[in-house]
Amino acid sequence: MKTKLIATALVTAFALPVFAQTGAPAAVAAPVASAAQQVKKDTKEIRQETKDIRADKVDLAKDRKELAVDRKERAIDQRREDAAVKRGDMAAAQKQEAKREAEQKEVKADKRDIAHDKTDLHHDRMERRHERRERHEHRHEAAEQK
Repeated sequence: MKTKLIATALVTAFALPVFAQTGAPAAVAAPVASAAQQVKKDTKEIRQETKDIRADKVDLAKDRKELAVDRKERAIDQRREDAAVKRGDMAAAQKQEAKREAEQKEVKADKRDIAHDKTDLHHDRMERRHERRERHEHRHEAAEQK
């Protein structure tokens, strides 16, 4: 009894895909159109991801420039603080130290921004790669259906 059930299940499993393919000439036109539309949709998404990547690169370059400027300002404040200590002017040294610490906070913020921009850039690149792969698959589906 169990062998007949298993045999029937196996035959059915192999027969269903064959029966599904037999009478499909009318159904082929719709998937071709949908596959072509899907390729267009994928292309649009890829273009959007490319725009996002360009924007991320611009943000990254801007943040790197800001980081360089903040580091220079921090170094200037450090030299001024050292000079004030050398002269014995402790009030001026404390003032420069406060400025330097504020610049250090800006440096840390810029580093965080750069890290976020790198993460966004990586995410957008991976998303674009995924979209390209999907478009490639949809193109092959459309070509096979024609």
